[in-house]
Amino acid sequence: MAGLLIFSFLVGAVLGQRFRVMVLLPLTLAMGLAAIPVGLVAHLAFFDGLKGFAFCALALQGGYLFGSLARFWLAAARASRVFARPLKTAR
Repeated sequence: MAGLLIFSFLVGAVLGQRFRVMVLLPLTLAMGLAAIPVGLVAHLAFFDGLKGFAFCALALQGGYLFGSLARFWLAAARASRVFARPLKTAR
C-alpha cells in the first residue's frame, strides 16, 4: 500500500509540473474504475478497496500540489535571476 501511495504522489508531482488542475479529474476517475477490478483480483473487501482508492486519490492530489508549487518556485527563482542584474550605466 505504501508503494502505491508513493507512486501516486510521484505521478501527481509530474502532472503538477506539466499540466493544469483539470487533469486530476479524469485521472482520478480512471483510477477509481481500475480500483474495482484490482480489488476483486486481490480478494479485498469493498471498503478496503475504497480506502485504498481514497488514499491514492489524496496522494495524487498532494503530489499535484507539490509539483505545481515546485514549478512556480522554480519559475520565480529563474525570473529573479534574470531581472536582478544591475544596469550598466555610463560613467
